Amino acid sequence: MTTDFADRPASRKKPGRKAPTRKTRSRATPTKQRTRFHSPSFSFGALFGATVVLLVAYTPELLDTLQASPESSETAATSSSTPSVTFEFPDLLRGSEVRVDGSTYGPATAQTPAGATATRLQAASFRQQKEANAMRAKLLLLDFPCSIELVEKDGETWHRVIVGPFERQVDLDRAMTRLREQNISAIRLGD
Repeated sequence: MTTDFADRPASRKKPGRKAPTRKTRSRATPTKQRTRFHSPSFSFGALFGATVVLLVAYTPELLDTLQASPESSETAATSSSTPSVTFEFPDLLRGSEVRVDGSTYGPATAQTPAGATATRLQAASFRQQKEANAMRAKLLLLDFPCSIELVEKDGETWHRVIVGPFERQVDLDRAMTRLREQNISAIRLGD
């Protein structure tokens, strides 16, 4: 059967009585002792570790020397005392002569083969020489062979910035590509 607890009167506490409280008893817990640095133990451990490392490192060499026969160790000792290194190059080169083509290392000259035409590029053209020099300096820093030419056109003097000459078509195409990468539209000049 079900009971209806809502109809029961609420239990009333008596005014003079306090609720019992628990007494907390201080428990004696064992205090943890601090671990201290024990230098003799540390020193022993470090020495033991170093000994193990040295034994592992040098054991193969010690075993090889113990297995080697005493005769081979005597011959090794005598051969190591007198070095037998000889250099043959001073003797070989003393009497020989080396001929060098000096034209390879001389200043560059614009020589074109017979029948070949050198093609140049016009990178820009300016009325002021200052602007032409600035463009030429920029191109020289980009490792282009360039120069400035003066041209009279319609009674005005123009300063052309010329790149080249290029004997091979491949070099001309490479220069055109590199100029386009720098946002410079060059014009091919035929001589």
